[in-house]
Amino acid sequence: MKDPEILSRFDGRGRVEFLLGGLEGRHSDRISTIGFEFGYDLQATEMPSKSTVRLVFVRNDSPPVRQRARQTQQRLRAGGPLLPTWDAPTARPGTTRPVTAEELSSARRGVTTYEANGAKKFALFVALLSAGCFAVAGVLRDRPGVALAVLVVFAVPLAVTAVLIPRWMKRW
Repeated sequence: MKDPEILSRFDGRGRVEFLLGGLEGRHSDRISTIGFEFGYDLQATEMPSKSTVRLVFVRNDSPPVRQRARQTQQRLRAGGPLLPTWDAPTARPGTTRPVTAEELSSARRGVTTYEANGAKKFALFVALLSAGCFAVAGVLRDRPGVALAVLVVFAVPLAVTAVLIPRWMKRW
């Protein structure tokens, strides 16, 4: 998907949808970045089938967002780049690379996904594994050495991990 086609969809309407199939899914970060620059928020990312992704954007009319959209349009009219690039502050020049708008968009989408879903499913999966290990240890109570080994090696570490996953994921 080319930039002019993406730009033509962000023309000021209230809701914009992109249906990306096959290899077009790799353009989702670029589409999200351009939408962000033009004052749109990514409302939903849906997967209607295994090979398609639907991105749904909604226009944000808050003053700072509208100002960012106006500045982007002025930059384009002046012949500037579509997406800005920021230099990371460093003590020594040249030690870090510039941060692109697509990288920021990807990070923004990750945070949005985490805030929507969290680590609930993964923590639940690990908790179920831990419960299974406790059940196996209960079945093996006739052989105390093996039961203790299952508890120490699998059940307790998995239980602790299940409890700590949300904290680790939030910090990450």
